[in-house]
Amino acid sequence: MKLLAKSLFLLLYSFVMILPGAFAAETLSGKTIYIDAGHGGEDSGAVGNGLLEKDVNLDVSNLLNEKLKDEGADTVMTRTDDAFLSLEERVAKASANGSDLFISIHANSAVPEASGTETYFDSTYKAADSERLASEVQERLPGALDTTDRGVKESGFYVIKNSKMPSALVELGFITNDADADKLRSSESQKKAADALAEAVVFYYE
Repeated sequence: MKLLAKSLFLLLYSFVMILPGAFAAETLSGKTIYIDAGHGGEDSGAVGNGLLEKDVNLDVSNLLNEKLKDEGADTVMTRTDDAFLSLEERVAKASANGSDLFISIHANSAVPEASGTETYFDSTYKAADSERLASEVQERLPGALDTTDRGVKESGFYVIKNSKMPSALVELGFITNDADADKLRSSESQKKAADALAEAVVFYYE
C-alpha cells in the first residue's frame, strides 16, 4: 500500500513539474501569429549609430518566430530576409493566412535625447483586444530591454489600422539614441526582446 502511494505521489509530482510547459504550448496551439518585420529592401527605415532599422527589425522578428514556434504557435512572417513589401502587401498577407494576431516590429528615431520603448494600437478593428495586446507587450518589453517606458499609445499606422485581427506595433527603442542603439545592436538584448514579446502573446491568450 505504501509502495502504491509513493508511486502515485511520484507520478503526480512528475505531472506537476511538466505542466507549465504543457500549458504554454497548449495556449498557442492552433493560433497563427503574424510577425511583421518593418521596412526592408530599399526601405531601410530609421538610420542611426551605424544601424539600419530594417536589420534590427528582422533580427528580432526571426528570434520571435523561433520562440513562438517553440510555444506551439503557427507563425507567418512578412519577410525572412532583406526584402521589400508594401504596407498593403503586409496586411493582405496576414489576412490571406488567417492570422489571429498581428505584431509589427520597428525601431524609433528622433532627436538624440529621445529614448525608450512604446507600443501602439488602433481602434478601427478589434479595439479592445488590440489595446490589451499592446498593454501585454508594453508591460514586459521596457523591463526586458532596460529602456524608458513610454507607454501604450493609439495611432493609425497603416498596418495596424487596416489589419482586421487584433494588432500592435512595437517601437523597440530609438536608433538615434546612443544607449538605446547599443541595446538594439546587442544579440543578447534582441533575444530578451523576442522572449518578452512571446511571453506577451502567451499571456494575451491566457
